[in-house]
Formats: sequence, C-alpha cells, structure tokens
Amino acid sequence: MDNSRPSVNFAVFLLPLIALGLGFASIWLTSGAGIPISETLARYSAVAVLAGLDTVLGGLRAWMTDTFDDAIFISGFFLNALLAVGLVLLGERLGLETGFGDSRISVMMVGAVVVFSGRILNNLAALRRLIIDHFRGRRLRSEVSLEAPATR
Repeated sequence: MDNSRPSVNFAVFLLPLIALGLGFASIWLTSGAGIPISETLARYSAVAVLAGLDTVLGGLRAWMTDTFDDAIFISGFFLNALLAVGLVLLGERLGLETGFGDSRISVMMVGAVVVFSGRILNNLAALRRLIIDHFRGRRLRSEVSLEAPATR
C-alpha cells in the first residue's frame, strides 16, 4: 500500500489537542465543583479556544494537503490564542464595548469570534472536500486495480 504522506511527528500534532482538551476538562471540572469562574476569564478563554480550534483545523487541512510544518503549527497555535486574547483585552481597555449595564461585551471579542468562526467553517469545508476526494480516489484506485487483471 502506497502512503504518500510525509512522516509527521504526531507528538507535535497532539500537543495543541492535549492543551485544548485540558482547557475543556478544567472548565468542566471547576464548573461542576461549584468553583466560581470569573466572567473575564470566561471571555478570554472562549476566544483563545476558538483561536486554538482554528489552528488545529488548519493543521489538519495542511496535513491532508501535504504542506504541514510543525514549527508553523505550534507557533500558530500559541500566537493566535495570545493575539486573540490581546485584541479582546485591548478592546476592553480602549472602551470598545457594546451592550447595556452589566452585560457589556468587548466589540473586539465579537470581531474575534466572527473572524475565527468564519475561519473554522472555511477549514471544515476544505477538510470535508479533501476527505471526500480522498475516499473517491481510493474507490477509483480499487476499481482500476480490480479491472486491470481482466484487461491483460
């Protein structure tokens, strides 16, 4: 069986996934234990999780198109999350907020959620197409290999 994909160190690929999993687990465990989580932490972590998820899906897409680079993946994971949190913090410090009373949120947070959600949906659409093309190609290769002995 011919596997044309380059060898990828899966420990590098799993590090961001483990970080996302630990983040979800810590939030789930602390919310179930009755430990209060500040609204500010929830705002920043929500945007950081979206940025991390965008990077993980982008990494999967790059891996499926044979353009994966572990240094770009790891640096993108952490820098995207830090940049997203930094933009939300900057928006709050500049007073770029919308809403009424205590339910005011940062406009930069809304912008980050819209941008990262769009990128996530684009990556999912590309991954879906790549997976469908992969399975169509596998099916075509198997049909050709079944017909090849009969034509000789």
